[in-house]
Amino acid sequence: MAVKWRKDSVAELRTQKSRAELQKENEELQAKVASLETQVTDTQLALCDVYEQVIMVASAGEV
Repeated sequence: MAVKWRKDSVAELRTQKSRAELQKENEELQAKVASLETQVTDTQLALCDVYEQVIMVASAGEV
């Protein structure tokens, strides 16, 4: 019968995050994602406004 050694150490196992820590980190990341989604939407709307203004200026110059 052979002895099998595990590669992981006790120190490494102690540094693993608990379920509660992972849950908290997940909630924080979800909040950050929601915030970034809102920022992207606002940026897209602002770019649409700029595009419309450029089109109006360009079409006014053609008259």
